[in-house]
Amino acid sequence: MVNYIRNLKIRLKLYVLIGVALLGLLIIGGMSFILMGRMNSMASDISTSWLPSINVARDMSATISNIRLNELGYLTAISEEVKESSLQYLQSEKEDMNTLLAEYGEMIDEEELEFYNNAMNIWKQYDQANEEMMALAGQGSTEEARAILEGECVDLYNSLNSAFNDIIVYNTEGSEDATEESFFLYRIATVIMLAVIIAAILLGVYFSFVVVRLIKTPVSEIADAAIKMAEGDLDVKISYTSEDELGVLAVQVGRLIHKLQVIIDDENKFLARMAEGDFTVDSVCEEEYTGAFAPLLVSFRGIAEKLNDTMQQISQSSAQVAGGAEQLSEGAQDLAQGATQQASSVQELAATMDMISDKVKQTAANARQANEAAGHISTEMDESNKKMQQMIQAMNDISTGSKEIGKIIKTMEDIVSQTNILALNAAVEAARAGTAGKGFAIVAEEVRNLANKSAEASKNISILIANSLKVVENGTKIVDDTAQSLQQALNGVNEMADVIGQISDASNDQAESISQIMTGIDQISSVVQTNSATAEESAAASEELSSQSQLMRGLVERFKLK
Repeated sequence: MVNYIRNLKIRLKLYVLIGVALLGLLIIGGMSFILMGRMNSMASDISTSWLPSINVARDMSATISNIRLNELGYLTAISEEVKESSLQYLQSEKEDMNTLLAEYGEMIDEEELEFYNNAMNIWKQYDQANEEMMALAGQGSTEEARAILEGECVDLYNSLNSAFNDIIVYNTEGSEDATEESFFLYRIATVIMLAVIIAAILLGVYFSFVVVRLIKTPVSEIADAAIKMAEGDLDVKISYTSEDELGVLAVQVGRLIHKLQVIIDDENKFLARMAEGDFTVDSVCEEEYTGAFAPLLVSFRGIAEKLNDTMQQISQSSAQVAGGAEQLSEGAQDLAQGATQQASSVQELAATMDMISDKVKQTAANARQANEAAGHISTEMDESNKKMQQMIQAMNDISTGSKEIGKIIKTMEDIVSQTNILALNAAVEAARAGTAGKGFAIVAEEVRNLANKSAEASKNISILIANSLKVVENGTKIVDDTAQSLQQALNGVNEMADVIGQISDASNDQAESISQIMTGIDQISSVVQTNSATAEESAAASEELSSQSQLMRGLVERFKLK
């Protein structure tokens, strides 16, 4: 089934999908029409047969009751007007009864004919008894008439009511059966309709899924192939096959991919042969270059033709250049040989002077370096001497400061001594004051303790300062000795720097003289070398030109030209 739908045209696939939906609607509509027709028939039977029969039977029952009342009224009338009125009503009711029976006879079917015949027979008997009763009453035989009314007519009246009741029961049961059957058909119709709707939905979903999948799968495969082609990947295959439009599209896209692969492969071979120098190359699949691809082959052939013509012209030009270059090379070589011999002599003289100049320059350079080193040492030693003088001054300042601190500590010791005496006097006065001076005595004791601690601290500081002064004095002596030694070394370095400076000046004068001689020799050598170089360059250029011409001819000969 799926394969059959697969090979259908897309239009037919959609028609199948729509057809399934329409078929479901048709089935639902047809069954609805049939079941609704059946239900309508039953409703029609109820309204046109069962209910009218019931109504007629009830009317007949009411009519016979009216007849019975009018009979009784006729027999018991107290006046002629009442009797006449009862007689008229009686005749009218009897006519109504006949009319109702005739109407009922038109409604009945074969099954109900028995009820009709029974009612008709009883009514005839009742009508006959009524006529007999009325005749007796008309003759004045009221008692005999009453006997018929209360005897035979009562039995016939009951029989008629029973017959009418049978008709009502029969039609009521038929109506109820029709109603029940109608409800049953409604329930059946509901179940069937739901089943058909569900089946139609399932079929619609199934065919929708099948049709969508049959359309989506090839479209996705073709789209993926197109994306890869757009990215330059032609190594793609489309496996989808069918007889619908998508199958045709898949085949045509596959043909396009194959055609592109063939053309690109042909172009690669075309360009590879041209890269190898073969300009006689041509396409091996000319039949594939159709439509928009045809100009591509024309362009490649045009490129090959133009390159072929260009290479032929280059080959001819290189042959002409090679001949002229050989003649120029021979003359340039003769000129270069003479210039080379002259330049060799000048170069030997220049080499000798270069050696002398180098030695003198080296001596001058060494002298300059020694002079610079001596100057640097002198500067450093002078700076060291200054630092040493500053250190001596600092040591003197430290010594002076230490002495001043000693004086201050001496003053502090005097203050501590006086404070101790005052504290002692205060303690004596507090003792004299007794209890009133007890607090003052405690304060005086604390002051004396602080004075003792201050005296002890001052003594320790004095000892430390005395030791520091001794160390500073020793350091000052050592620094003075060092400063004298540095001054003597500085004087020696300055004298050495003067001697080195004189040597450097003499070396510079000698180097300048040799430099002037070298300048003259260099000028002569430059002229000779220029001539020699020019000749050699001309010869080399000629040889190079000849070599390049031969090389160009060799390169051109590698190409396969038409």
